[in-house]
Amino acid sequence: MHEHETQQSVQAISASYGVKKLGAKDGRTVEVGGVRLTWKARGVDTGFANSIYEMDLPPGKGIPIHSHPYAEVFYVTIGYTDFLRIDERGQEEWVRCGPGETLIAPANALHAFHNRTDEPTRFLSSSGYYHEVSLERYGQAVDINSPLSPEKEPTEAEAEQYLEVLKDAMSVQMYFPQSKAESGLAILRELAKRNT
Repeated sequence: MHEHETQQSVQAISASYGVKKLGAKDGRTVEVGGVRLTWKARGVDTGFANSIYEMDLPPGKGIPIHSHPYAEVFYVTIGYTDFLRIDERGQEEWVRCGPGETLIAPANALHAFHNRTDEPTRFLSSSGYYHEVSLERYGQAVDINSPLSPEKEPTEAEAEQYLEVLKDAMSVQMYFPQSKAESGLAILRELAKRNT
C-alpha cells in the first residue's frame, strides 16, 4: 500500500470508533447482588464481542455459585480472591488467587468468588457480551464514590425478591443452582457463610 492510500484509509475511520481511554474511576458502575462492578470495556466498545469489568470486593462479600454458556476470565490485581470450583466428583474446591494470578472458568462451569480475607481485593473479569447484558438487567447504576449500603439482615421480602432474580436469570443464560431453593433467606444465609 502506498503512503497516499494509507492516509485515505485512516481518514475513513470515524472518530467515534477511535481509541478510547478510561481513567481509574471511569466507566459505568453497577451494584448487583450486594457488590459493585465498573465496566471498563462494554459490548458497544468491542463490536459486541466481549466485556470487561473491574470489581473492588470488600471483605466478606461474594457472588453465589452460578454458570453461564460462555467462559469468564478473572485477573486479580490487588488482594486475594477465593474462587470456588466444582471438581468432576461434584466436590467443592476453593482456589485462592493473588495479584497477577488468573482464574479461568470455562463455559458452563459452576463457579463463584468471595473475598474471605480481612482486606479488600480487586480483579478484572473478561467475558462475552451476554454477561454484560445479564449483569445490567439485574444491576442498578450507582456513583462509584457513594458508600456501599450498610450490612443488615435482609427482610423476608428482600430475600424472596433475591430468589426470584435467581430464578429469572435463566432468561439471560445464567444458571444459579440455588434457584431451586424454597427460601430466599436460606440462600442468603448460605452465601454469608461461604464469605467467611
